[in-house]
Amino acid sequence: MAVKIKLKRMGKIRAPFYRIIVADARTKRDGRAIEEIGKYHPKQEPSLIEVNSERAQHWLSVGAQPTDPVRRILEITGDWQKFKGLPGAEGTLKAAEAKAGKEVAFAAAVAETLKAAEAKADKAKARKPAASAEAAKAGAKAGIAKAEAKAGAAKADGRKADARREPAGAEAATADATEPATTKAEGGQAKASSAKADGGKADARRREPAKAGAAKAAATEPATTKAEAGQAKASSAKADAAKADAAKADTAKADTAKADTAKADTAKADTAKADAAKADAAKADAAKADTARVDAAKAKAGAAATARADAGKAADAKRAVGKTTARAGRKPAAAKTAGDGAADGAEPAGTASGPTDGAAADGDTAVAAAATEQGSEA
Repeated sequence: MAVKIKLKRMGKIRAPFYRIIVADARTKRDGRAIEEIGKYHPKQEPSLIEVNSERAQHWLSVGAQPTDPVRRILEITGDWQKFKGLPGAEGTLKAAEAKAGKEVAFAAAVAETLKAAEAKADKAKARKPAASAEAAKAGAKAGIAKAEAKAGAAKADGRKADARREPAGAEAATADATEPATTKAEGGQAKASSAKADGGKADARRREPAKAGAAKAAATEPATTKAEAGQAKASSAKADAAKADAAKADTAKADTAKADTAKADTAKADTAKADAAKADAAKADAAKADTARVDAAKAKAGAAATARADAGKAADAKRAVGKTTARAGRKPAAAKTAGDGAADGAEPAGTASGPTDGAAADGDTAVAAAATEQGSEA
């Protein structure tokens, strides 16, 4: 029996993987195998190749023949060179790099996010000292300007005081001229000492405003920074208040718009109801008019029918009267005929015509009465 070492295809379409099997040469590609000695996954990068070298050497030694793809795989693993005794038995198989676990990847992502947050914080800290230094410089400049202004005012006050003291010095000089020379000398020394003392006091007074200005400048620096911070807070508070007012105005506008739409809808509904009521009233009026027309037509038809009935009755009455008159006329004629053929004791024709005239008169009276009744009913 010929035995071959070949590949058995497995997997889905366009994603195959193979098993290296030892099988009878007569079996089909994916048929029953004698033994599986390896794996081959060509879709991975790099391709996965696993071969049991010991079993491969065994089957090669007993005469199993590898197919061309399997021989190429055995050359990559070095099993073919080992079997043939050729150099390069170590093979050229490339191993895939070990994949990092999920925990390692998560730890790396956390470290990156922490580094990014620290970098942002450092940038923010670097920006804040620069802003505070600029604010301190501006406050120091303002304090120096205020101190200089106060020192100038103090100098002006000292000059005014010196100008006021000059008249008093002149008066003292006139008094000294009247006194003896010794007293003048003593008075001059005393005046000189007093003048020195006054000058020292004036210098002290002049220095005090400068010191006070410097102290105030030093004290106003934090105050200026505080004032600037207060102004910034006030401006932010104003901005927030403006935003709140704008939001309230927007909500008020939205509410008014909703109220207007509700009113418009209500007005539309009212107009629709009024139109429906008008349509119903018009329908009712039309129905009443139709009913009145039908009633009038019925009344006219009834009156016509009554008139016709009355006319028929009158005609019937006339016919009855005519028949009665005809009957009455026939009777005298028969009597006349009988009188002509009778004896002399019969009545003359003039006497027989009396009842005939009376019957005719009665018929005329009946016709007139029927016509009067018909007119009253109409």
